[in-house]
Amino acid sequence: MSKKFDVKAQARDILEENLDMEAVIYLGRISEEMELIFNSNPTPSFADVQRIVTDYFTTDGRPAGFIEDWLRTADEHTRSRGLDEAERPKAILSDLGVFRFMWFLKERGLTEEQINIVLTGAVQQATGQQDE
Repeated sequence: MSKKFDVKAQARDILEENLDMEAVIYLGRISEEMELIFNSNPTPSFADVQRIVTDYFTTDGRPAGFIEDWLRTADEHTRSRGLDEAERPKAILSDLGVFRFMWFLKERGLTEEQINIVLTGAVQQATGQQDE
């Protein structure tokens, strides 16, 4: 019998060891903002996604070249996952949320490995995965 690797507890430990309450609140705010974006755009078009991503990164102080590269890379990533035209815009918005979490954690000094554990734990929690 195979056993899924449950990293939720490990992810929680990493966050508790490395983030203060202010940082946890900020992560919650990112989640709320992304939820609002998805609720306001349940079936976004590519134009909607381009506008949302551009607005976010412009507000964050990113240059146009970064934004164009990010959008291109995110679109290529959705294509490589085999998503159809209708699914791709929503997936790009989802990638924006993941990027925001990852960037924040990186700014807080977490290592690449720690960030991957935290994201894996978040996916496990969101999908209800547990030890088997």
